[in-house]
Amino acid sequence: MNRARSAAAAGLVLLAAGCATPPPPSFTRTNEAGWAAIELRDGVDFDRAWDTLFRVLAREFDFAVIEKDQGYLQTAWHHAWSGVYQEAYRVRVTALFGPDRRSVQIRSEAWALVDGRWHAGSDARLLSTVKTDLMGTIGRTTR
Repeated sequence: MNRARSAAAAGLVLLAAGCATPPPPSFTRTNEAGWAAIELRDGVDFDRAWDTLFRVLAREFDFAVIEKDQGYLQTAWHHAWSGVYQEAYRVRVTALFGPDRRSVQIRSEAWALVDGRWHAGSDARLLSTVKTDLMGTIGRTTR
């Protein structure tokens, strides 16, 4: 009986893994963090930049770490960034202000379950979206 339960459980795991939605095309497998730097626009102080960053991320994410004094913020893992809940795919954003508080670096992290194994990477669409939202509100425009 114990063997039958083990075989049934293994079959369910394989079935679930086989039915998993593949990661979105914006997922890139990598072990290196993909950081993007944003210089703050003239006249934008740290408090305004922090509040804007917080509001931009709060639209889609809950937060895991908020350390305003350190200029560090990390979202909780989010399973529906691609528009559909995917148990086998999750993303989060980390932001870190520079020591002079005149710039902020952001990165996206992603984990995708592929063939029964979790793979670390980043999500280019997420990073691009957050960077665009911040550039339009607090970022220095490039010429």
